[in-house]
Amino acid sequence: MSAFQPVVDALDALPTTAFLVLNRGRVVFDHGETSTPHFMASARKSILSVLYGTAVTDGTIRLDATLDELGIDDTGGLLPQERRATVRDLLTSSSGVYHPPSTVAGPEESAPPRGTQPPGTLFLYNNWDFNALGTIFERCTGRSVFTALAEDLAAPVGFEDFDPARQRLLGRPEVSEHLAHHIFLSARDLGRIGTMMLQDGRWDDRQVVPAAWTSESTSVQVNRGADVQLDYGYLWWLPRLVGRGSFMAIGNFGQYLLCVPPGLAIVHLRAVPDDIVLARTQGTPLPAPIDSVSPQQFMKVVRLMSAALRP
Repeated sequence: MSAFQPVVDALDALPTTAFLVLNRGRVVFDHGETSTPHFMASARKSILSVLYGTAVTDGTIRLDATLDELGIDDTGGLLPQERRATVRDLLTSSSGVYHPPSTVAGPEESAPPRGTQPPGTLFLYNNWDFNALGTIFERCTGRSVFTALAEDLAAPVGFEDFDPARQRLLGRPEVSEHLAHHIFLSARDLGRIGTMMLQDGRWDDRQVVPAAWTSESTSVQVNRGADVQLDYGYLWWLPRLVGRGSFMAIGNFGQYLLCVPPGLAIVHLRAVPDDIVLARTQGTPLPAPIDSVSPQQFMKVVRLMSAALRP
């Protein structure tokens, strides 16, 4: 029996669409529809962090710039205290801005009352922060997030399946002017991002993302306490149990990119039909139920893969 058979059996028991493992850029395991672009869900946020790297490094975006300085407001107006939140506060999901997001609210539904938490004091996974970061990127750089994705990542890293027309700006503009930049990528293109990040932002002989940013954005910016297994960087999750220096992108339904130094990139994708994507972003009932792959289920497959890769 192949060493990978337990991995295959575990994946076959899940609603997995694609599973891909790269070691220093070399494919060591390929399962399912790894060349088909799929909805990234919240994994998009880690990709946005990657795009921020060059703009922060060259001073186009200042991490200490406040929303007030950047002219960021929203429907009904932000509170004076909320306007003092910085770009860094948003990147660490600690803004203290609890304005309703344009996309359907998730953890924000349990947020404290507006104006009760000063910026930078409370970590609360907050889609308003992430959506506003897209607006800030576009205003400061003069380029759309999707243009930057195509020019700054897809081209230099050599995406194989990238479709610019597939990317979508979604949300409810009547709720918030900051819409969500939803990204659709294949497992093998997402794996290339992970490999590039593990190589300190380099791809072949090109520095795609500044090395200092790859280190800072995937280092602990928010220590979430002894009882929590995931710390937070700049839009990256940092799993304590996988190993020092590891980082993850996580998206609802089962979208994962786990990067384990020195060079292991593990991708899991679960296809999400477009009508369900639209329903989620518009706040309407889902047209049909959809099974998800939980972080615990994903990590079980990761452990099986780790065992299969041992000499």
